[in-house]
Amino acid sequence: MGSIVFDQGTLADLLSETVGYKAGLALSIEEICDHLSGSSYPDIIRKSELHGVRLRAEEYEALFYKLLHRVGYTTEEYNGDITGAHLYHKYRNTALKEYEGVTRMFLDMWPQMVEATRAAGSKSIDPRPFMLAAHKEYGMLGLQIANERLDVLDKALNLSPHNAMRYTEWNNTEELKNLFERSLNAPAFGEFLDQRFIDYLSSNPDVIGKMHWRKFEELTAEYFARQGFTVQLGPGGNDDGVDVRIWKPGSEGPAPHGIIQCKRQKDKIEKVIVKGLMADVSFEKADIGLIVTSSELSPGARSTIKTRGYPIDEVNRDGILQWLTQLRTPGTGIVRR
Repeated sequence: MGSIVFDQGTLADLLSETVGYKAGLALSIEEICDHLSGSSYPDIIRKSELHGVRLRAEEYEALFYKLLHRVGYTTEEYNGDITGAHLYHKYRNTALKEYEGVTRMFLDMWPQMVEATRAAGSKSIDPRPFMLAAHKEYGMLGLQIANERLDVLDKALNLSPHNAMRYTEWNNTEELKNLFERSLNAPAFGEFLDQRFIDYLSSNPDVIGKMHWRKFEELTAEYFARQGFTVQLGPGGNDDGVDVRIWKPGSEGPAPHGIIQCKRQKDKIEKVIVKGLMADVSFEKADIGLIVTSSELSPGARSTIKTRGYPIDEVNRDGILQWLTQLRTPGTGIVRR
C-alpha cells in the first residue's frame, strides 16, 4: 500500500471528523492523544500540528482502528483484515474443503445479492440466501464459515476510514467532554444516558469515578428503564436524597418499588448513608432501597444492613461493569436486522 501525506494540522482534524462520523463522539486533539496513550501515535499527532507528516496507509488505518476501539465503538481492536486471511489459517488443517467451498459460494452469490438489493430499492443486503446455501451444502460448519465470511466483509465496510458506511446513523455528534460535565442536552440515543457514553464507559471503566455525578444518576436510570421498570429520575438537586425511583413493570400506585441513592465517589459508603436511605424507603413505603456506587459499602454499612434486616442492596463498581456489558451496543454483524 502507498503513503498518505498530511499537511500541518490536518491529521488530528481528519481523525476527529472521521471518528466523530463513525462513533458519534467528538474528541479534541488532547482527548485523541489521551486515548492513544501507550503507543507512538500521540507523538505523531502532536508533531503533525507543527509539521506535515507522511504515514503509510496501513499505519494510518491501524491508528484509526485503535482509536475506534479506545472510544468504545468496537469491543475488540479491528486488525484491518479485509480478505479473511485469518479464516484460511483457521480452517486449512481441519476443514479446508468446506472453507474453500463456502468462499467460492460467497464470490458467486455476492453479485446476485447486491443486484437483488438494488432491485428492491434497499440499502441493506440480505445475506440469508448465501447462509442457507452454505448450510445446505456443508451443514452447521458451512453456516459458521458463512457467518465468519460475512463478518469480515461487514467490518471491512463499516470500520474503514475511507468510506461512508457505519453501523449507526447518528443524527448528531456528542462531545465526549459532556460525559464529565453537567449537560442539559437530552440524549439522542437513549432515554436518560446516550448510548455513545455507555459504549465509551464499557471500554474505559477507569473513568467511571470521573464522570459527572448527574451522568452517573442517568446511567442508573437508563439501566432500570431498559429492564422494563418505570423510572423517575430526580431533579439532581433538592431531591431529599432520592436520586431515582422505580416501579415494577405494569405496577400502579404512588409507592415505588425501589428507592435508589447514587454515590459516585472514591470513599466507601458509610452507615449514615444506609440509615438515611432506609428512612426514605420507610417514608415512601417502598419495597427496597438500593445504593449504586462507583466505590463500595464499608464493613460498618454492610453490618448495619445485615443486623437490622434492612431491605437494602448494593451495586458497586463490579455491578456497574456488568450493567455496561448488558447495555452496550450489540456486537457488529451484517446479519443484524
